[in-house]
Amino acid sequence: MRKTIFIISLISIQYMYAGDKILDEIDIAWDKIKNTISNGDFRSFKSAYHRDAVLVNGISNKCYPIKKAFNEWKQGFMDTKAGILNASLELKFSRRIFDKSTAHEIGLFHYYTISKDGEQTDTYVHFESLWVKKQNKWFMLMENQKSKTDKEEWDKITSTI
Repeated sequence: MRKTIFIISLISIQYMYAGDKILDEIDIAWDKIKNTISNGDFRSFKSAYHRDAVLVNGISNKCYPIKKAFNEWKQGFMDTKAGILNASLELKFSRRIFDKSTAHEIGLFHYYTISKDGEQTDTYVHFESLWVKKQNKWFMLMENQKSKTDKEEWDKITSTI
């Protein structure tokens, strides 16, 4: 009986470690996105997405290839790289479901910019993301910006990366 309990405990520990390792990998992918936004590194930002990725924009009720969204976001990266803006992204998760090669996450993001004169513009959004792991690298396959929210709701969620 003790041997059985020990084996079950060992399997549970291995599973928990594997889960932590996968979340660490996904967090690294998110950190890359956050750093590319802060550095205005548009090329690296795009590489975090799968080439067939989709943006679902619940705010405007539109859905389109991420490449179209890139065209809309590019100027912000150029302004950040040029020092016209400082841009940052913060994330909080309410649910993270994953296995070794796929992940689905639900949460809020806080994207903000600060102009040269110190004016801050904040955007809080409910989002979902869908990830796939290919050749040992995580790629976002779908970003669903479900709806806008506010700082009050942001402050209610405690899980951050």
